[in-house]
Amino acid sequence: MTRRPRPHRRGPLWPSWLLALLLLPGLAAAMPYVPPSYTAEYQASKMGLSVLARITLSREGEYLRYRAQLRPTGVLSWVLSDEIIEQSIFRITPAGLQSLEYLYRHMSDDRKRLTESRFDWERGEVRGTRNGRSFSLEIPPHAVDRFTLQLSMIQALVEGKDRFSRTIVDKDRITTYHFQVGAAQRIDTPVGRVEAIPVIRHIEDRDTTVSTWFAPRLNYLPVRLEQMQGDERLVLNLRALEWHDTEE
Repeated sequence: MTRRPRPHRRGPLWPSWLLALLLLPGLAAAMPYVPPSYTAEYQASKMGLSVLARITLSREGEYLRYRAQLRPTGVLSWVLSDEIIEQSIFRITPAGLQSLEYLYRHMSDDRKRLTESRFDWERGEVRGTRNGRSFSLEIPPHAVDRFTLQLSMIQALVEGKDRFSRTIVDKDRITTYHFQVGAAQRIDTPVGRVEAIPVIRHIEDRDTTVSTWFAPRLNYLPVRLEQMQGDERLVLNLRALEWHDTEE
């Protein structure tokens, strides 16, 4: 089994509260790895039309906020006013990343889609609303919301796994995704050529394959996301990256 490269710290130092936890006996090896705080921009282009996604990971005391904003750009913005916001608030525990709140909002001229949920780990349930309808679900152990999933995948790479599964709360239902890890390869992106590890998920009933490339030397940040559905291919590439310098 190929040993995965260790994360390279180009970003700021970990916050003091997390460093203190890591120094406690028995916790250093158990706490999952999460990249330093950052803001990244991704862009997808197809037939002259483009979409821009801005993703931010920030630390707020013992909690972390993971937020994405997606909107059309260029000519596409003349005819579409769509905006998608997806956000997760979670914390790091020895058992893994623990989702606390989740938000998905898709606004357009003709419709509004909204999902909000809160995780109650003491009661083992998640409650929320989806497009005005309430729901309540029992949370399986180690489950995360569907956006925190991307950060949860990083730990499998740090541990050198070739295959792994994750159980997620996908809006108002529980599902399990299965992933296969490919061999590291050098890929070209708008920010330069980087070595990245592909993580692949096949969705057989939709004839779809979703691949995410994580770059170990960029603290395992995703540098490319690709969806293949039949003969249709959509690629989202990292185009800008900023490490935050506001850690305490």
